[in-house]
Amino acid sequence: MTMKTSRKKTKPIPDDRTLPQTSPAAELIANNIDLLTQILLRIPTKSIIRFKSVSKHWLSLLSDSGFASSHCRLNPKPLISSLYFYFYYGGKLESVSLNGSPTTPSLSFLHPLTGDFKVQHSCNGLLLINYYKKFVDNRIEAQYLVCNPTTQKFRLLDYHVNEQYRSGFSSLSCWLAFDPSKSPHYKVVMFTSLYYCDPHWEVDIYSSETAWWKKIFLANEETSGIYSKGAFWNGAIYRLFYHQYNLWRFDIETEEIIGISCKGSSRILSLDKTRYLGECGRGGRLLLIQSPSHSALRFKIRKMDDDGCRWNVKFRVDLETLISEFPEMESKKRMRFTIMCAVEGENENEFSLILAIPGKMISYNLQKKTWKVLRDNSENVPRNVGVFPFVESLSPV
Repeated sequence: MTMKTSRKKTKPIPDDRTLPQTSPAAELIANNIDLLTQILLRIPTKSIIRFKSVSKHWLSLLSDSGFASSHCRLNPKPLISSLYFYFYYGGKLESVSLNGSPTTPSLSFLHPLTGDFKVQHSCNGLLLINYYKKFVDNRIEAQYLVCNPTTQKFRLLDYHVNEQYRSGFSSLSCWLAFDPSKSPHYKVVMFTSLYYCDPHWEVDIYSSETAWWKKIFLANEETSGIYSKGAFWNGAIYRLFYHQYNLWRFDIETEEIIGISCKGSSRILSLDKTRYLGECGRGGRLLLIQSPSHSALRFKIRKMDDDGCRWNVKFRVDLETLISEFPEMESKKRMRFTIMCAVEGENENEFSLILAIPGKMISYNLQKKTWKVLRDNSENVPRNVGVFPFVESLSPV
């Protein structure tokens, strides 16, 4: 049996139909590096990360440190996208997304280097991290690094902890100062309070611009008994005094500590009534939340004036309406919730409180009186919690 094979010729497809056509405008943009750069500089950070996979050309352009610095300068105050947090007692680092994303940037890229680590401070997309390095002779030394979870880059800091601190004769607090609207560079500030000599404050300052540490000494007459938490705001590190109504301000540029007696603050409560102190998102506001007791459902949120000398009431909060939706907040002895932080929405006058309650973490919109569950978990709600707001950033470290 003979098989016949068809020899019918197939007409070739015209060249203009083989590939999708690129519009003249798209070709113009693709071939004009300056125009393409100006467009990409206005794209959100998360999209920039995805666009790196478009081509080798785009990868090279978007990975350039100059592009990253320019992008941060043009987008200096993005919305807070997530929180890193841990409870000080039993302290595993966890995270929660605030913008609907199913995940937050992982810190797994640090594990081969650090093993166990602890976040000390967050500032405009960068994290300051303390970890413990174990040597062959079983010595354990505290070391530090700055990282960007968005780009998964980090820089080790050659910093050695004061011997008196290791011996228990001093206390150490660590801060990250970074404002991309003013400079692409950041500083790390280490305050060591020496209990046994004058001057009492030993301050080590690291500059990413010079990659160098400097040491200064400051008198401590008016800085004893300060609130342990604080915030970097408006070019300075702010902390509260135990002296009622006052602020402790360390100016990053002048490297001076200034005590401020705030005006119009006659109704500010004592420091043990403080629930939150921190900068709030893109609006650049310094907020203070205090209440008569940790279980009080009614309290005020105060905003610091731009001059840094006056607290004004921004919101009067009443969480009573949440009890019907989350009855687990109420117990026989007290209300059970922890204020994690305050965040700003798309509208600069729109604020939400992030609250941890038994079994859940929720966001409560203060204007709309609406809520949404951010996370279901089985954690209790201790008062002492470390919270580190995070924004997506291309900032090089």
